[in-house]
Amino acid sequence: MKQIFSSLLILLFFGCSSFSGKEDYRSLRELNQETLVPTRWDVGNTTVSNEDRLDVLIPYVQNVGNVYVGVGSEQNLTIAAWAKSEFVYLMDFTRVVVSANEIMVLFLKESDTKEKFLSLYKKERENEAISLIEKNFSNPQSYVGVYKKIIRYIRKRHKTNLKTAELYHYKMFQTDDSQYEYIHNLAKADRIYPVKGNLLGKVTLKSIGDTLRKNGQKLGVIYFSNAEEYFYYPQTFKESIQNFPITDSSIVVRTLSVKKHLFPWSPGSDISTDFGFHYCIQPISNFQAWLALDRPKLRSDHIMEEGGKTDRSLGITVVSRLPGRKSL
Repeated sequence: MKQIFSSLLILLFFGCSSFSGKEDYRSLRELNQETLVPTRWDVGNTTVSNEDRLDVLIPYVQNVGNVYVGVGSEQNLTIAAWAKSEFVYLMDFTRVVVSANEIMVLFLKESDTKEKFLSLYKKERENEAISLIEKNFSNPQSYVGVYKKIIRYIRKRHKTNLKTAELYHYKMFQTDDSQYEYIHNLAKADRIYPVKGNLLGKVTLKSIGDTLRKNGQKLGVIYFSNAEEYFYYPQTFKESIQNFPITDSSIVVRTLSVKKHLFPWSPGSDISTDFGFHYCIQPISNFQAWLALDRPKLRSDHIMEEGGKTDRSLGITVVSRLPGRKSL
């Protein structure tokens, strides 16, 4: 009897932590999006991350679940696999990144293994990759142009991912079969959705929150990269964040490259570039409370300095307080 009970527990654990394709998430794709215009950031190197120590986030993001919203590209899928996110919005304000993400989702759908997925970005498989693009996009030449623009940066990033995973002894979807299978199945079920959106815009971010509310879904992880260090929070951004339906486990993930004296870079976070990053975790409920305060010219580093506890050796800050108050 004890053996049967143990077996049932094992089945229950894996059943809860594995991907289930039965639910219908198609309605989460019904949202309004910004119209993107050309920017100086529409270049190849913006389609990859240079945040080399995402693994310091693992204890905080693991199995958060629910819906994932993130800016940028493939680094979001690394975090989403750890979080076991059920639906992923890949949002960006540049047309090249949105197109690169659409190509990536196509390659994920067409690749049963991580090796096949990675190979579609290699020189010897370029013809096969271009053939897939030509068969699956209505305006293929535009996407082929994007693929050729980004390919050398993607190859470099994949090499860095493999290097850091080995160096710091962690698993990610590009190195681990089970995590890749999870992301592959999300893509096949149309649960990875590249969208056009600006964090400072009035449309996409708010529409995602509205869509989650309408469909009874919750935000699990929202990832800003280091975008917040470039702006003070405008009212439209505050309203969009406060509009998200959340749970007690919903979190903000951000990075910071400035104020190194206060927020030291995580060791090894500068492997792929000449500067590194500090990492930050904050409950979304706490972030919403900060944004509700009457604080002009508020920025992420202010919140981290006043409300966070910093591990200087690891290069990560966890925010849990409001100004002059204890943890929420």
